[in-house]
Amino acid sequence: MTVTLNFHASDAQRQIARYRSLVQVTAALARLVRTDDLLRAMHEQVRLMFDTPITLLARRAPGGGWHCLTLEGDNVSEQRIPPRPDGLLERVLRGTIRMENGLPTYLERERLGVTRLHFRSDLPHTLSWMGVPLHAGEVTGVLSVQSYVLNAFTPEDLEFLELLAVHLSIALENAALHERVDQEAHTDPLTGLWNRRRFTQRGEAALNAAQGGGERFTLAIMDLQDFKAINDRFGHAVGDEVLTGVGTLLRRLAGRGAHVFRLGGDEFAVLLPGDRDGARLTLLEWLEDVRAHPWTTAAPPHLNIGLAQAHPSYSMSDWMREADSQMYEAKRRRLHLIETG
Repeated sequence: MTVTLNFHASDAQRQIARYRSLVQVTAALARLVRTDDLLRAMHEQVRLMFDTPITLLARRAPGGGWHCLTLEGDNVSEQRIPPRPDGLLERVLRGTIRMENGLPTYLERERLGVTRLHFRSDLPHTLSWMGVPLHAGEVTGVLSVQSYVLNAFTPEDLEFLELLAVHLSIALENAALHERVDQEAHTDPLTGLWNRRRFTQRGEAALNAAQGGGERFTLAIMDLQDFKAINDRFGHAVGDEVLTGVGTLLRRLAGRGAHVFRLGGDEFAVLLPGDRDGARLTLLEWLEDVRAHPWTTAAPPHLNIGLAQAHPSYSMSDWMREADSQMYEAKRRRLHLIETG
């Protein structure tokens, strides 16, 4: 009788400790508002809860398949795997599997193949496996813990994993909402470019880099010559098309390491990596794209551009003032760019 009582006492203490861990994990996840930070923290917390060498978070990719983030030992790896009509992850979503303490036997019996996601090929194969579904708004996924040991998990382990999945789903949904709100607060609704608020943040970061001897940036400020005349002649709908067209073309510069912004009205800004001469050559090439674009107006819009290279002594106002003065000089002379600063 005493042995039985001690067993139940020990079992109760273990469950209390587990619930305390769950509360701590939930609190840790609630403090994070970026999805990437949340996912990496989740892996560490799950490993502590289950004392298991492998945790996997698989999320449905927009075009099909899965984005997988795996923590095995101290190694984190990210992979994308194609969709399968009848794989382990798909079976979790269908509710036909949750826990297998002899995974190789199960795979052989079901005639299932699996994709090896180990960071190192010399690590052992998974022998015990648990997986539970995640549903966080538009995100569908699977949270899995795995072990190299047979019969590693209990029904109680599965219960706790399911509880954790509920809390993780809520945390993921909150993180996605925060990121969406942050994106909307920093994005121009017409062109989809970053707005003036984000421009100020990125510009100050670029100046800080210049002051610390880091990467150099050149600021380009541009506007559309006689944009009011475009609105008056063709209408505001066409004017908006011109602005969105400029935004689309500016995004091509983002592929070359630039940051692009709409400051308001017909004014745009670009932060280009490198010195003024390199930025000028890049923009001259880009103006060829502007001329080749199929505009609704009779002729391509004329863009006036002013350039200013970051200087360690500049404030943000100084930097913008120099680029503005160059732009207005180009505007006065009806040039795209003037030769010298």
